[in-house]
Amino acid sequence: MTQLQRLFAYIARACTRTPAVFAAVPCLVLAACVPPAPEFASASSRTAELERRLAGPDGSVMVVAHRGCWREASENSLDAIEACIAAGIDMVELDVRATRDGQLVLLHDTTLDRTTNGSGPLDQMDSAEVSKLHLREGQGRGAPLTDRHVPTLEQALAAAKGRILINLDAKVDLTDQALSLIAEHGDMDQILFKAEAPLAEVQQYAPWVGEVNFQPILREPYLASDPEGSIASYDPIRPVSYEIDVKTRAFTPVVAPLIRARCARFWVNSLSGRTYDEKQALADPDHVWGALVAEGVDAIQTDYPLLLRAYLDKVQPPALRCQPGG
Repeated sequence: MTQLQRLFAYIARACTRTPAVFAAVPCLVLAACVPPAPEFASASSRTAELERRLAGPDGSVMVVAHRGCWREASENSLDAIEACIAAGIDMVELDVRATRDGQLVLLHDTTLDRTTNGSGPLDQMDSAEVSKLHLREGQGRGAPLTDRHVPTLEQALAAAKGRILINLDAKVDLTDQALSLIAEHGDMDQILFKAEAPLAEVQQYAPWVGEVNFQPILREPYLASDPEGSIASYDPIRPVSYEIDVKTRAFTPVVAPLIRARCARFWVNSLSGRTYDEKQALADPDHVWGALVAEGVDAIQTDYPLLLRAYLDKVQPPALRCQPGG
C-alpha cells in the first residue's frame, strides 16, 4: 500500500468509534517528501529507531515502564514520562480516562483519591476542577503532594512523540476527540494498541487493526488446551507482539517458539504478585528477569524499569532479531 493510499485509509478509519478494549485509534503522520534539513536529522533518526523497535524483535529486550517511571516522579505524570526518557527506557504504559466534560487525562483508578488531593470519581468532575488538583509522589496512597498536575492525553502524546514508545491502556470508550488528539500530537507508528478479545471481535470493532502495531492479550488458562491454535488465530493481522499472562513458569517455553516463529515480541508482565515477581527480582534478578530472557521473552513490563534497564545493560542477554513481514 502506498503512502497516499494509507493516508486515505487512515482518514476513513478515524471516523469510527473505538471500543473500551482498545488503547486508541491510529492516525497517520506523513513524512515530508523532501530530504530533511541537517538540524532534523537526529530527530528523524530517533523516530526511525522507535518505529523499527516497535515493529518487531530487533535483538534487544524492550523495557516497559508500568504507568511511567513513577518511582522518580508521580504515577501517570509528565515527569514520569520524562524520567523514563532520561533513563533510556523503551516504552511507557499510560492509563487514559475521561472527565465529566470529556477531557481525556492520565489516571488509572476510577477515582482521584489514591493519586491526588482530590476525591470521588473522575467522571463526575469537569476538567477545570481536575486541572487544579495536585498529584502525590509515586503511587500516592497518602504520599506527599507535589506541584505536578493530572496531565491530559494531549500533553502526554506531545511529550512522548519521537522520544519514547507508548502503550496506551484505555479505561474508557475513546471518542472522536481522542482520534483528533492522536492525529495532531501523536504518531501511530510509535504507539502499541492492544486488546483482550478473539480475532473476530477485534476485527468487528476495529477493521483497521491489521494496519497498526497490535498486541493481543492471552492468558495461560485459555491457551493451555491449544496454545498453537490460539496464537495462530491472530495470524491474519500479524501482531507485532503477544502479551502472555503466564501462570506457571513451565508454560513460558511452550509459547515462546510459537511467537518467535511469527517474528513477534513475547511480552510478559513482571509485576508484584505475578509468576515472575519483580519483588523477587530485587534480590535475585537472574531468577526473574534472567529467567524470562532465557525463555525467549523480549518485552518486560515492570514497576522497576530503571533497575531492569541496568540489569539488561550489565548482562547484555542475546535476544531474537528478525525482519518483520519477512
